[in-house]
Amino acid sequence: MISKEKISRKKVKKISFKKTKNLLKNIKILQNFEASNIWFLNKTINIDKIKINLKIKNDPYKKQVKRKYQYWFYFKVNSIKDILIEYEIHNVNNYDNAWKGFQVCYSYDNINWNRTKTNIKIKKNKVDISWKFKSDNNNVWFAYYPPYPYQKIKQTYKKYNTVGFSEQGRPILMKKIGSGKTKVWIISGQHPGETINMWILEGFLKRLKEKKSILKKYSFFIVPCLNPDGNVHGYWRLNSKGINLNRDWLAYKSKETQIIKSQFLKYGFDLVIDLHGDEGSSHHFLAHSTIQKHPLHDKINRYLNKKNNNFQIENYYLQNNEEESFNNTLDELTFGITLEGAMKHKHDSYNTVQDEAIQIGIDLLNSI
Repeated sequence: MISKEKISRKKVKKISFKKTKNLLKNIKILQNFEASNIWFLNKTINIDKIKINLKIKNDPYKKQVKRKYQYWFYFKVNSIKDILIEYEIHNVNNYDNAWKGFQVCYSYDNINWNRTKTNIKIKKNKVDISWKFKSDNNNVWFAYYPPYPYQKIKQTYKKYNTVGFSEQGRPILMKKIGSGKTKVWIISGQHPGETINMWILEGFLKRLKEKKSILKKYSFFIVPCLNPDGNVHGYWRLNSKGINLNRDWLAYKSKETQIIKSQFLKYGFDLVIDLHGDEGSSHHFLAHSTIQKHPLHDKINRYLNKKNNNFQIENYYLQNNEEESFNNTLDELTFGITLEGAMKHKHDSYNTVQDEAIQIGIDLLNSI
């Protein structure tokens, strides 16, 4: 005989399930904005859990490319306040265990970003990424790292000059700041998903405005976003033609690298700093050409290491026997310096995730 208490419990669960099912209809996954990247697969529901299944869109890799990296995702969810939801991104390509230690970024205003606890399930060369989140707001954004969409770039750098156009006709912006004899180039945004590079640049320029005396010694050539097409489309590392710009500094198959090559020939350079983000390392680091190290490399490296607990002296690529990472790169062309921001860094001592990247940019200017 079934007790009245058990019948009552069944009714409560049934009502709860029905209510949750109705709520599920109102939950929307949005990715109709710049730099967004996600495929919505489906929403599933049982008595006590809502789950949203997702997949990262692929960059336009050529068939012959063996390693098809998938990291960048960025999307918005609305109508979810006070509902516990599990999100899972399925079947992501995994190389060198780069997802280990990763924590998803979230924001309620698409400006201030924090991290949430994330579960990583590694199955050989594939990964499933999942996290449970109860939102305090009707809207929440999730991303691999705080985004820096092209519209924000155009607004931030609206007084910059257009020195050419991308494969799809978007402006490549550049500006010369200062009148000194020593010519320092800062290149950002070759890999659009490595958005930490643009936050580092923001910090660098913030400090440059405060330290105007340096402009008598140096001339700075700033390229805030070399790959605007990839940024707009939400790619991780390619341009709209499927070219990895960071491997195109010998062949110059892309319009983007051709444009900067012409500017190098026009103005010359003494130091080229290439800003990137690294998905594998847990610490920020500097990389350089295997042929020749720039004379300022060690000085800058020591300074950044001293100023930031998440900055390591060792070159992560050399630590992991990844010398091929330098083939046909900007470092090889200019014997410059690559600053690799660790996109998995913690932000315990900062208000938002991107604040540490901004501080590194400030320290980078101070180190020169």
